[in-house]
Amino acid sequence: TVGLVGRGEDLTALPVLELVPRRDFYDFEAKYTTGMTEFILPARLPRPLYEKTQETALAAHRALGCYGVSRVDIIISRDHIPYVHEVNTIPGMTEHSDLPAEAAQAGISFDKLAVKILESAY
Repeated sequence: TVGLVGRGEDLTALPVLELVPRRDFYDFEAKYTTGMTEFILPARLPRPLYEKTQETALAAHRALGCYGVSRVDIIISRDHIPYVHEVNTIPGMTEHSDLPAEAAQAGISFDKLAVKILESAY
């Protein structure tokens, strides 16, 4: 999953977060039960695929006319092609949410993330 913050030329792709469910599928239980999913940040991807994943997220965000913030969930195929699974225009902002974790990995505090989102509304 890739969080995006900003607008226009200031749109920033945050670090890629890799989710590894301990079940066959990333379902409700895997998502909301502690210990059922391993979160790896930054994702363990070769640099070219990592960058392609961020570029794919940016392209999806722009193609849909999103601004401010979004989180793009991406599935990477066995042949290393990133496919957009969904775009979430209201990503979670709790202490356990993906977007704030990605921002923290990029050196952006929760408070600064909130300000960046608000500033991009103008």
